[in-house]
Amino acid sequence: MKERLKIVFAGGGTGGHLFPGIQLAKAMQKRWQCDILFFGTKRGLEHRKVPEMGFRIIYIPVKGFKRSFTLENVSFLVRLWRSLRISKEALKVYSPHLVVGTGGYVMGPVLKSAQRLGIPTVVQEQNSFPGATTRLLAPKAKFVFIAYEEARAHFKDTHNIVLTGNPLTYNKSTEDRSYICSEFNLKEDLRTILVIGGSQGAANINTAVWQLITQGIIGKEYQLLWQTGEREYITYQQFLQDTDYSNIRLLPFIDRMDWAYSLADLVICRAGAITLSELMAVGIPAILIPRPHSTGDHQYKNALALQDRKAAILVRDDAKLSKNLQKTVKEVLQNKAKLEEMAREINKLHMPNATEDILMHIRNMLNAQYHMDLV
Repeated sequence: MKERLKIVFAGGGTGGHLFPGIQLAKAMQKRWQCDILFFGTKRGLEHRKVPEMGFRIIYIPVKGFKRSFTLENVSFLVRLWRSLRISKEALKVYSPHLVVGTGGYVMGPVLKSAQRLGIPTVVQEQNSFPGATTRLLAPKAKFVFIAYEEARAHFKDTHNIVLTGNPLTYNKSTEDRSYICSEFNLKEDLRTILVIGGSQGAANINTAVWQLITQGIIGKEYQLLWQTGEREYITYQQFLQDTDYSNIRLLPFIDRMDWAYSLADLVICRAGAITLSELMAVGIPAILIPRPHSTGDHQYKNALALQDRKAAILVRDDAKLSKNLQKTVKEVLQNKAKLEEMAREINKLHMPNATEDILMHIRNMLNAQYHMDLV
C-alpha cells in the first residue's frame, strides 16, 4: 500500500503569515489528497482560522524576541526550549515528508526541529525584506520561495532562492457595477477612493483621512468607501452625522473586498504583503502608509520596493502624516497620467501562477527525495 503524503505547516500570528500557508495547504490537499498538520500559537490568528478550515493544529508556547533588553526575553528562552521539545516530539510521531514555513517566529522551532531530524523544509517569504527567522532557516531549506526580487539580496547563499510571488486566491468580482454600488450605497457616476487600514482599522490613517475630508481635499467627483475598523466606527459615524458629507460610505469591516476593489480608482492602505499582492492582482493605484514598528520595518520596505518601481506612493505614518497625505492625494487626483502609470506598473508585478510554481518545485523535490510519482 502506497504511503500517504503528510505535510506540516508552521507560521502565523498574523494573516500575512497564515493565509499563504492555508492557500498552499488547500492546494496540496486538493492536488495530492495529503494529510495536513499545522503548528501555531493560541495567541495568533491561526488559533481560530486553522480549525475553521478543517485542519488539525498543534500549539506551541513560543513568543517573539524583544529587540531591546527586557525580562520578557528570559521567558522567551524558556518558551523556545519548550517549543523545540514539543515540535521535535510531535514531528517524530507524525513523521511528515515535508515541513513548510510561512514566516514569523512560530515557524522557528518547528523548522529547526525538522532540519535536525532530517525532514525536508521549505520557506515561503511574503515580504521584500525577509524576517530574521527566515534568514536563519534558509541555508538548510530545500527552497526559499520569495515574493519580491529585492528579498534575494538579503540572503548570503542564494542557490535555493526561487522568485514565485505570494500564493493568493483572488477572484475578481463578476457582479455588475450598478449592483455593487447599490450594495455599498454608493453612486455609479462618481470615482471611488477606498480606505482600508487593516481588519482592525488604523487610528492614524483614520485621523488623516478625516482631515482630508474636512479640508476639502476630496472633490465632489469622488466618493469614499472607508473601512474604519470596529473600534473607531461609532466615533466616525457620529462625526458624519453632524456634517453634510453625502459621498462617504463608512463600514467597520468590508467582507467583500473583491467588490470594493472593483469600484476603487485609488486605494489608501497599509503595506502588508497580502494586501499588496491583491492590489497587484487587480492593478489599482495605491498610496501606501506602512505600519510603523512592523518587524524589521518590513511594511516600509515593501512600500519602498513598489514606489521605486513607480507602482505606488509611500507616505510615512509619522507626525506629518495628515499634512503629507493631503499633499499626496491632492497631487495624484489631479494627475490622471500618474494614476494610470501606477495602475499599470503595480499590475506588472502580479505573479498569477505563484501557487502552481511553488507546488511544482515541491512536487519535483518530493518525487526525487522519496521516489514518489506526484503529479
